[in-house]
Amino acid sequence: MSKFLFVVPPFFGHISPTLSIGASLLARGHEVKWFGITSLAKVHLPEGGDFIYPEEDLLPHAEEIDLILKRQDDGPSCSGPEVMKLALEETYVPFARIMMKPLNKFVDEWKPDVIVNDCITFAGALCAHIKGIPSVTTTPVPPDVMGDTANSAPKIFEWQQNLILGLQKEVGIYSEQIHIHSHQLNLVFTSQTFAGFDEKPAHMHFVGPVKGRPNLAAFDWDRLAEATTPKVFVSLGTLLVDIRAAFFQKLIDAFAGEPITIVAATNPDIFEKWPDNFIVSGFVPQSELMPHMDAVICHGGFNTVNDTFTNGLPMLITPIAYDHFHTAKLIEQAGCGVSIRYKRLRITDLRNTVFELLENPKYRLAAQKIRETFIAAGGNDKAVELLEDFAKNNRILEPA
Repeated sequence: MSKFLFVVPPFFGHISPTLSIGASLLARGHEVKWFGITSLAKVHLPEGGDFIYPEEDLLPHAEEIDLILKRQDDGPSCSGPEVMKLALEETYVPFARIMMKPLNKFVDEWKPDVIVNDCITFAGALCAHIKGIPSVTTTPVPPDVMGDTANSAPKIFEWQQNLILGLQKEVGIYSEQIHIHSHQLNLVFTSQTFAGFDEKPAHMHFVGPVKGRPNLAAFDWDRLAEATTPKVFVSLGTLLVDIRAAFFQKLIDAFAGEPITIVAATNPDIFEKWPDNFIVSGFVPQSELMPHMDAVICHGGFNTVNDTFTNGLPMLITPIAYDHFHTAKLIEQAGCGVSIRYKRLRITDLRNTVFELLENPKYRLAAQKIRETFIAAGGNDKAVELLEDFAKNNRILEPA
């Protein structure tokens, strides 16, 4: 049996698939822990797993972490280059700096066999490189979301490289090679077909969506069962707090009183009263809900995208910032949904598009084809097989 340490960012969309894989590893007898710079409620962890939050070591950085998290709400108002700067220079690199010291300390204590770093959590891969521990990267977004800047935008590529090389030198890595991701194994949580990759690097494996993380969120299943109209799930994820009321007001204006049931995953308190055909809950058992839905509206969070097409449902994606636009392009290329940029989302377009998705079978048929590629990718079983083989083939030998 092996000891796996998942190093994750403070964004639940990135943590979620690692909880599913971790649950599968724990069920097979491995030891699994997670390390992050914000706390995670125990209810989210699979039985037997531990989340390491070194609060005492992070106390001097508490204000900086809080400011970085609040800064994420500025994403919708940023231009493309500004979003890249916000993500890389103002979020991922500072988080790596903050994590390195307590992470190194914990790794020395627990001695994991494999470090699994999320693709935006550079500290995991850097720590693994420094200490000679085998590492794996998990990618819960399309792997080419930043584009081929080396060829399309060489100045941006140079800026990216210099920023990462500077970070590496700060932590004592003086190689000119980039070490923020594993060069041995990268698990991507979608299918190669949906991601649009004709060819892929040998170390990149598209395992499709994974499932099985605990989700004990309460939900009014009786009310859902009473609904006789088509059901549409709507989610804005866990970020983008500042635009939440405006987003759901558009939903109300479009669908209040219409022959449709809206299941909205958001804090009910953002409005005093919701229309009678809206079922609203701050937290929902999303994976369990999806088989009961007829369509989905979301901004492009990849866990919701995966849950949608795992169930062969059509989607209206309203990209707002970050990787949403790239995901929207993939959805339209696959024919399984329609994209309307949030800033251009008019009430009539919103209403007409949703009824088009519900009534035109071509979108559902395309979504079902993507579902088939997800299933063929292997999911949890494939991810665990790759991780177990990796741990076995890269086992660290203890000094004689």
